[in-house]
Amino acid sequence: MAAKQTHVYEGMFILDPSKYARDPAATSQQISDMVAQNGGTVLASRLWDERKLAYPINGLKKGIYWLTYFKMAGDGIAPLERQCEINDDIVRKLILKVDPRIADALVQHALAGDTSQRRGTPAAAE
Repeated sequence: MAAKQTHVYEGMFILDPSKYARDPAATSQQISDMVAQNGGTVLASRLWDERKLAYPINGLKKGIYWLTYFKMAGDGIAPLERQCEINDDIVRKLILKVDPRIADALVQHALAGDTSQRRGTPAAAE
């Protein structure tokens, strides 16, 4: 049997701002944990922005946008999306398959914009 082919995916997750404010590390770590549980590897994960939502979702008017790039076999995406749907901290999610020709550039750009993640973290840990 051939090895499963992995692809790079971009995930944009809108998190509940009140839950994120209480424990930012634990709330954002849930995304990395879900990716790992479904056989994926996180390449970059960072806060993108806090924005006003276009329309209220579950009574929320603002959301924390969390950007994650990860590598995973295609059969792990459906279970990951299902986990996101039942997670109370994740308000919405969008997962896109990244064109392999630009995957490295996108990941490097995400890492370059992520000063909080890199600060105090040895390069070997990334």
